[in-house]
This record gives sequence, structure tokens and C-alpha cells, in this order.
Amino acid sequence: MKQSGKSMSDFKFVPTLSKTLKELDDLTRNALAVEAKVRPATINDIASGKSKQINMETLNAIIETLNTFAKEKGLDKKYSVSDIFEHEDFLNQKYCD
Repeated sequence: MKQSGKSMSDFKFVPTLSKTLKELDDLTRNALAVEAKVRPATINDIASGKSKQINMETLNAIIETLNTFAKEKGLDKKYSVSDIFEHEDFLNQKYCD
């Protein structure tokens, strides 16, 4: 499959990971990368909307790690894909309803 070279933002995906990290007492991107066993550059690309593709294994590792941090901090929250990125059309619908 040929790569288009387009990033998340070109497909109207809006990164929400930075907001999620703030909820977790300013958890750093690097700390998330280390615990999730994901390259720091991958986390940075996702958080900045520059990622061109996201592997499901990577996405799962990030979500599981966010949930582990939340549990350790005593937060009653389960993180999901929408805490990493959302589609612009969904966001528009969410805030217009």
C-alpha cells in the first residue's frame, strides 16, 4: 500500500493526547512513551497531529498505560481512543448538540 504522506490533521483527526496528559497531573510524553514501550517520537507525532498512521498495538499500549496511570493516581476514569484523538466531525457534532 502506497503511503499518502498525509498526517492525522489532513484527515480531520484532532489530537487530544496533550489534554489527557494534563488530566494525569501533567504526565510527560516521555514518561508515557517509556511506560507504554513506544518510541517518544511516536507519542510526539500523535500529540502534535503529525502522525501518518497508528498501529493498533501501539494504540492499545498507550490506552492501557493511560489507564494504569489513572488507577495509580486514584482517578475513577477509563481512557479510550477519544482521549488520544478524535475526528473533527465528531467534535463539531458533540459541541453543537
